[in-house]
Amino acid sequence: MKRPYSPFEHLALSICSNQGKGRHFVMADAHTVYIDDSGTDPKSKIVTAAFCVSTVDKWLEFEEKWKKIAKHGGFDLQYFHMTEFAACRRNHSCQQCRAGKTSAKEHPWQNWTDEKRENVLRRLAKAVVKYAECGFGIGHTKKDYEDHVSKSPARATANEPLGDEPFTFAVQRCGGALAEWRSKRAIRTPLKFVFDLASEKQRYEIANVFFASAKDRTKYQDGIEQWFDPDPNGIAFESRKSVIPLLSADMVAWTAATLRARDLYRSGRLVEVFQLADIFVASEHIRIGFVEKETLARWEKDALQGASGQSTYSQLRSTPSRPPNPFRLQFGQSLLSTRLSSV
Repeated sequence: MKRPYSPFEHLALSICSNQGKGRHFVMADAHTVYIDDSGTDPKSKIVTAAFCVSTVDKWLEFEEKWKKIAKHGGFDLQYFHMTEFAACRRNHSCQQCRAGKTSAKEHPWQNWTDEKRENVLRRLAKAVVKYAECGFGIGHTKKDYEDHVSKSPARATANEPLGDEPFTFAVQRCGGALAEWRSKRAIRTPLKFVFDLASEKQRYEIANVFFASAKDRTKYQDGIEQWFDPDPNGIAFESRKSVIPLLSADMVAWTAATLRARDLYRSGRLVEVFQLADIFVASEHIRIGFVEKETLARWEKDALQGASGQSTYSQLRSTPSRPPNPFRLQFGQSLLSTRLSSV
């Protein structure tokens, strides 16, 4: 007999995978969304959010696969972080190692050959592609968001809240992509959202902006969710050191942020980002992109002129029907073909 859906068991399996060992949970269609960011450091010019989505069962398989890769490679997943992996290599230490907070014990990849680094990274990325049903990495520059949204008078015209934090807007864009993905597949099964650890301000904005409901429309418009309203047990903030699936979102977020940094500033490591983008872009269901300045400027202009009859927030969150498309997969492909020099 099929067991009823359990919100508690869904969340428990999403953050404590060992709770499911030896038991069979009947929630094959329940999805968990793991969310991470790149660029929330005040010094960063670009901020990116990433969603990686799959069923509980697939996430359990993903975790086992990553553990096997880590064991074979000789490193501990609790110390793995894409920023530090890319920065920590032969003849170049990451900030954590230079500060004495970590060493070759925690970051053994600093002594690996280029061949081993690429082999491990590609195996990890291929596991993300295999077990995640969909993924979105979307970013924008902080200055563009401040100039045209958060500090613009157009913000007052929005019918729904917009956050002060650029990261919150990136989360909103990923949420819009997730809603479209669910709509195309007629999916309305329960969702659990697991975020990486965040500041109190970020948590407040996620609760009061990302999960806020609209006042001017029903929840579904043309079959697309306008907001998500998980139950009280549907949201968690956890550390990627203990919740391994969060590392999938970390990898996608880093890839999106580094691609954009290469495009705008010719900064960021090309070696690792090429290896990851080569796999993610080819997969078609892991989508890497960014929001152009022109997209935000157009929203601001329309909002101030009252040119649109629909909610300005919906315009801002949804995928534009005309260029520039925030999911610029052709950008990733062109980058792969040019192979810009590494810095």
